[in-house]
Amino acid sequence: MAKFFQSKLKRSLILALVLLVVASIWINKYNLSEETDSAFAPNGAADDGGGFYKPPIDAKDEAGRFIQQASENYFFHEFVKGAENYRKAIAIYEAENKIPQVARTYESLGDLYKFANEVKEAEGSYLKAVSYHTQIEDSVGEGRALMHVGDLYQGREQMDTAGEWYKKAGAAVEGAKPHRDLAKVHEAIGHYYWKVEDLPSAIDHFKQAQATFAALKSQTGYDHITKVLGLLKKKSKAAESGQQGLFPSTKL
Repeated sequence: MAKFFQSKLKRSLILALVLLVVASIWINKYNLSEETDSAFAPNGAADDGGGFYKPPIDAKDEAGRFIQQASENYFFHEFVKGAENYRKAIAIYEAENKIPQVARTYESLGDLYKFANEVKEAEGSYLKAVSYHTQIEDSVGEGRALMHVGDLYQGREQMDTAGEWYKKAGAAVEGAKPHRDLAKVHEAIGHYYWKVEDLPSAIDHFKQAQATFAALKSQTGYDHITKVLGLLKKKSKAAESGQQGLFPSTKL
């Protein structure tokens, strides 16, 4: 009888060991799959052979394919090639008189130059976008492009210059109809004023962003801005009572 129980116990231990090994293999496989899926998102993913999967260049129109190629160049830091492809797309859109697409592509070109640390080229591209947005009376697009110039200089800690461009962006979108990008412009300007400790101006622009999200019925955007306003109001009260530094400037 004792031998029977010893044999049964041994079989149970062996079975448990096998199940543990199988579970370990599947857990490791799952974790590897998760890492692979997220490694290059959203621009690509590793294939089954460990290589890099590139999304196909499959836009229906030629300009769209140039933009896709430029985006790929951007991802791989092939900035010269990327700029060339954006400009090829711009030339096609100009020939087709597609002004909104020209303007947005110039913004993308500005982003590429900004990432490449080519400040003058980035500014020039953003201002080209401004001129095209102005042609079609797209005040939100104009403000967004001007905001990008402000972001460019704020990123370089040239705060006075950044402030000048943010003021132009604010003036451009004054009276514009509710639009998600309108809210983003006010939010960006609000963060600038927060950083330079002009709390009343920061609160004013965040309130305008909040009102825009409310008009758009964007609960996520509204809740985010409401949270930021709560922090700013606490900081403002602390400043008024002489308790500086309790709520440091933080971009949320």
